Amino acid sequence: MTAMWDKLIILLNQTLELYQALLTLSRKKRDILVEARPQELDLLTRQEEVLIIEAGRLENMRLTLARELAAAAGLPPSATALSSLIVCAGSETARELSALSDRFEQVTKELVEINGLNTKLIEQSLDFINYNINILSQSAVGPTYVPKGQPLDKGSSRTILDTRA
Repeated sequence: MTAMWDKLIILLNQTLELYQALLTLSRKKRDILVEARPQELDLLTRQEEVLIIEAGRLENMRLTLARELAAAAGLPPSATALSSLIVCAGSETARELSALSDRFEQVTKELVEINGLNTKLIEQSLDFINYNINILSQSAVGPTYVPKGQPLDKGSSRTILDTRA
């Protein structure tokens, strides 16, 4: 049983390191968004995707191990939350798990804040891009029908490209 608790602690430490790496990338993303560097944003997003996939893999491993620990402690299989497992652990293990839980809480709180800011920056960038596209693509729409005998006024429309030779 002790080996399973040790394995859980190792797994949680790996996951925490991964979340801290995601936090570092989120901070970099904020700077990249502010400075409007799309190529670097694309590269950073790919790095984030790799870390998120790895986090999912580690979470699946944690869930499996947590179910085994819960079953061994006589808890229902749904008791996979860290707080549920801490109650069943020995005092030293419970202390380590509580410390890890606190660190997770800090990292995830900061991740939520920075990702919220990054979302707002992305939305503002998209609004700015859409605004500029609308300005560039506006064209005056002329009347569809004109009275008989009057010419259709074609001189008031604008286009994005200058097609005059």
